[in-house]
Amino acid sequence: MAALHYEILMDRKENPRKCTILPQKERGDFKIRYFGGPNSIDPFQAACLLHIDGEDLAELPRGTLNSVALIDCNWKKVAGALQKVVRPLPRLVRIPGGFETAYPRRNAEGKDPAAGLATIEALFIAAAFLGTWDETLLDKYHFRAQFLERNASLWEKYELRA
Repeated sequence: MAALHYEILMDRKENPRKCTILPQKERGDFKIRYFGGPNSIDPFQAACLLHIDGEDLAELPRGTLNSVALIDCNWKKVAGALQKVVRPLPRLVRIPGGFETAYPRRNAEGKDPAAGLATIEALFIAAAFLGTWDETLLDKYHFRAQFLERNASLWEKYELRA
């Protein structure tokens, strides 16, 4: 299979200090676009889009999709951003439950979804399910070791490691 490509639609107001994707912006396999404001958003070019209502990645044959897209923003903004994307949407896929974030979450309101992942974590997991175990995605992620260790049993369960 050819190398996997990543398409990220990022909130223009994303805090660069907290963003787990921006450190990857120079990679040739990354395409980062921004949203914000009233305008429509060009359609995704990727073969699939990470979405909570998508098909379970564990049930798809590995190596059949060559690109994955995701929306990088506060979870409360995802639905609004998705409404602005010109249709058709790519195939919607989701990460199976059980994966844990290593990113420290601090929310005074306590309203974050319980099973949320840092964007780079979600991208790494999706890539693994699509047949690409690429730890270079985590090279600039401060919580890399904790994330890999915390999910060790799931890497084995799904036979994801290279």
